[in-house]
Amino acid sequence: MAMKDGKIVVARLWHQYKGGVPSRTPVILGINPQKYQTIFIYLMGNSDEPSYFELKGYKTFYISRKKNLRMFNLWTIWKLTGVLKQEKVDILHCHLHKASVYGAIAARVAGVPVVFSHVHGLNRSKSWQRKLINRLVLRKVNKIFAVGESVRKDVLESNPFLSPEKVVSLGNSIDYGRYNQVEISKQQAKEDIGLKADSFVFGTIGRLTLTKGYSYLIEAFARLKEQIPSAHLIFVGEGRLQNELEQQAAETPYADSIHFLGPRSDITSILKAIDVFVLSSIAEGLPRSLLEAMAARVPCIGTKVGGIPEILADGEFGYLVSPKDDDALAEAMMKIANISEQEREKLIKKARQRVADEYSHETVRKKLENIYETEYKTVAN
Repeated sequence: MAMKDGKIVVARLWHQYKGGVPSRTPVILGINPQKYQTIFIYLMGNSDEPSYFELKGYKTFYISRKKNLRMFNLWTIWKLTGVLKQEKVDILHCHLHKASVYGAIAARVAGVPVVFSHVHGLNRSKSWQRKLINRLVLRKVNKIFAVGESVRKDVLESNPFLSPEKVVSLGNSIDYGRYNQVEISKQQAKEDIGLKADSFVFGTIGRLTLTKGYSYLIEAFARLKEQIPSAHLIFVGEGRLQNELEQQAAETPYADSIHFLGPRSDITSILKAIDVFVLSSIAEGLPRSLLEAMAARVPCIGTKVGGIPEILADGEFGYLVSPKDDDALAEAMMKIANISEQEREKLIKKARQRVADEYSHETVRKKLENIYETEYKTVAN
């Protein structure tokens, strides 16, 4: 099996480039450069801004400058096949469904020995069309990566023809060390977002969408505010439900204590200001926001959906409640707000170690390298 300059060539394939930097960049670029050469391919490039990888000097290919690939496109397959052959790709790592479809077919034609498909969330195989395509395409990949055990189970349930051994929970990851470098005090962090230093802050970070269950969080907060007069609730993020949620908050007696901060780049400082992080989702994959809060020494509450129980180990590393239950959520918020300092520190310490052991970039990078090596050796032999 041919390698290029003595290195295994890994191609990362996405269906579209719109600008920005992928959250998994430290894992992607962290694999052993002495052993692996990484290149980057996008089926479509819809931004005039060069990709982060291109700016870092990595080979980057844009198969098409079209806005969208609405139908199956043989020209795209042909051109992608040419890049894979030209670069002598040994491992093709495809992100999301469209890249996996095009990638699996082109890799077969180009003779790429190892192909991975990476699933980043739940319910990605709802329609019969998607299920049919999966049956044809996923047989041609070596492994399917899932961001967490809940996503892995979802992939297997939606695609019963797959063997359990073929679908691997790779997990999600964060820059764990980043949350050790916040120098401002909790009091200053609160004042920086316009709150009093002695406020008790419940907070959440994420898109303002239906799946986050934020209407239940507002109801829960309204129930407990009278018992915790210093309590405030902050939302960080934007989304199509913002006006609706702001209206709901305005209709409570505590509108002045509910704050929508919009998208923020200073997430580490925001987390410093939060006393309790609450994830009220009604559907979820393996949420990075929860991992970030745990790493930032913030006690957490989450709902029993998706990968949240997986992260919190059924309540060992944070509080768990049923989704769509504002009474239970309010009770958990009250309980965690009133635990002793000793209990709080014990919970924080255990949660941070959980993230360091299972969800740091370094942990996931090592896991990924082991899979790359194992699959490549299996095919080579």
